[in-house]
Amino acid sequence: MPVQVIDSAIVQKGRLLPGIHGLRGIAATAVVLYHLEHLTKFKPPDLFVFIGRDFGFSVHLFFVVSAFSLMYSTESSITRKDWLFDYFTKRLFRIAPLFYFIVAFELSRQLLFGGIVTKVLDIFLSLTFSFGAVPNSGFVWGGWSVGVEMIFYTIFPVLLLTIRTHRSALFFLVISVFVSCTIRVALHEQHIHSPTPGKWDWSYFSFAPNFCFFVMGISAYRFSKTLKADAFIVKYIIPPVTTLLICTLFFANVRKYLYGGARLDIVVWGIAFSLLCLWQSLNPTVIVANKALEFLGERSFSIYLLHPIIITLIKPVNTYIYNYCEQLLGNYAFFACAVVTIGVILPVAEVTYRLIEIPGINLGRSLISQRRSA
Repeated sequence: MPVQVIDSAIVQKGRLLPGIHGLRGIAATAVVLYHLEHLTKFKPPDLFVFIGRDFGFSVHLFFVVSAFSLMYSTESSITRKDWLFDYFTKRLFRIAPLFYFIVAFELSRQLLFGGIVTKVLDIFLSLTFSFGAVPNSGFVWGGWSVGVEMIFYTIFPVLLLTIRTHRSALFFLVISVFVSCTIRVALHEQHIHSPTPGKWDWSYFSFAPNFCFFVMGISAYRFSKTLKADAFIVKYIIPPVTTLLICTLFFANVRKYLYGGARLDIVVWGIAFSLLCLWQSLNPTVIVANKALEFLGERSFSIYLLHPIIITLIKPVNTYIYNYCEQLLGNYAFFACAVVTIGVILPVAEVTYRLIEIPGINLGRSLISQRRSA
């Protein structure tokens, strides 16, 4: 039986929640703007200082959304005989094809410009998706989150079968936040006191300190199952509370009070992301659940892996644009560069989405269909 090609989230006939998929689009856009500032040193106006300060946490929004989405898409299948095979096949063929393509691109780039410098062990760790457990072993730009995600994918079936109610989810969430923050403090102390610290602080990029954000997504899903879309709390309490919390985080610079080894500032952002998932899954707004953000959300993996490469490659062009526009617009020239950058990323992401991601998804589905019909 031929496998239907997935063209967009809208074509998938209700298998995806528009609001949740829209959040992927927001996260993808935010991480592009964050790295546009940090990789080019172009500063946006002071009013938008949160772009360089907070938009990097969009990766944690991906974590929360990923866990919520997996709960939504997988829970109904656990009564099937081969659901575990189906689950791991889907996850592998959703992630591996594009990630391996970027790995090959990076190694080819190194080969062309002086020879491969990445260690053989690090290449092996990336190909087996085990680099998320080994400090400073990843070499794909921005790929650290893939290493974290793949560890979560491995243990997700256990969490799915264990956390069955919203009460157990809340209990597990409290435990996970405590454990993640404790490990983060320990790893941060190890980093700053190490005689030979690595380039990156492992307390930010490893799985254990980020585990709580996946549990936040699971908890948001479990609580969403206890509420109705027209419930008073869904329509009149969660939206203003979530909006107020996010605005406070953006404009009150809460980070300066919460920043520390435990990174409680990120934990608060995770709570805000959980409320966003709860809100947009039950009562999606047109600001999030629209065709434009669904389009970006469907291609968010390509956007995420491609954007650091493209930002770096077109930096000379953006430098010219920024210097020219700065004379007319001041620091608002940053947004001119943002438009150009996104305008380059999207066509390239569309190519990798259609030529790599979709064939990978379809290959995984084909293997599942063959197993079922055997």
